Amino acid sequence: MLRILPALSRRRLIVASNGKHVSKLLTLTLALSIPLAAQSLSVVMARIDKTAPQFKSMTAYIKRTVHTAIVNDETTESGTIKFKREKAGDTRALIAFTGPDAKSVAFDGASVSLYYPKIKTVQIYNVGDKRGLIDQFLLLGFGATSAELQTAYEITWVGLENIAGKPANHLQLIPKSKEALQRLKKADLWIDAETGAPVQQRFVTSASGDFMLVTYTSMKANAPLSDGALKLTYPKGVQIERPQL
Repeated sequence: MLRILPALSRRRLIVASNGKHVSKLLTLTLALSIPLAAQSLSVVMARIDKTAPQFKSMTAYIKRTVHTAIVNDETTESGTIKFKREKAGDTRALIAFTGPDAKSVAFDGASVSLYYPKIKTVQIYNVGDKRGLIDQFLLLGFGATSAELQTAYEITWVGLENIAGKPANHLQLIPKSKEALQRLKKADLWIDAETGAPVQQRFVTSASGDFMLVTYTSMKANAPLSDGALKLTYPKGVQIERPQL
């Protein structure tokens, strides 16, 4: 009996020791899971900061899907986008959608202009003090530094996902300002893991789940673009309207 007791004690020590090792391993795993996300976000932010100073302009094919949650309806349109940002605060863009409901949208920093060829109408909106807000949305992934993004949004790294056959970092962004939150509940941004360029954006615009999904393909960074190439062109005789935002 006396010989058995030491043997049992050794077994208990081994079990206890193994239990401590398992506990330490679980603790270490849980501890590492939080820094992993932070580390991944910091890697993406570093890539953005490396890409942002080099970004001046881009052209791409664009596809936009608008989802209306209450009726579970979606409309999709495609076209081209030209985008230019040579310095902070000087953003210009021209989007031309094709198809049955063709239209063009231009942003020159001071105004947003929409041309509807089917009804021969141009609507010009003076953005006024909302310029920064529009600029903020346009810059999601295009030339904005990590500091600019983190000033405007609470940012979370969601994970590495496959977009159009390529790995992309998925970021979720929640606007910090109350004014921005009235128009945008959250945004999702997918950044190409290799190039650092955005390949997809999703803008959730209501609490009910309305959203706009935008994808970019055949992107050409720093394509030479004159200011004239970003201006809205339309024939004479169209009706000009100036609605208020």
